[in-house]
Amino acid sequence: MMGSMLGDLPSFDPHNFSQLRPSDPSNPSKVVPTTYRPTHSRTSPPPDQVETEESCY
Repeated sequence: MMGSMLGDLPSFDPHNFSQLRPSDPSNPSKVVPTTYRPTHSRTSPPPDQVETEESCY
């Protein structure tokens, strides 16, 4: 039953993976994966944040 549910997914087609494994191993891909670089520090609040003693309820 699982095979019939997953049969229509795009990844079922082996041609979808042709870019992941080059057909010519002597000419490897020069693609470098993108690295996530955060633009903020999660340990400190933003400089414009105002802390108050007011209740949120």
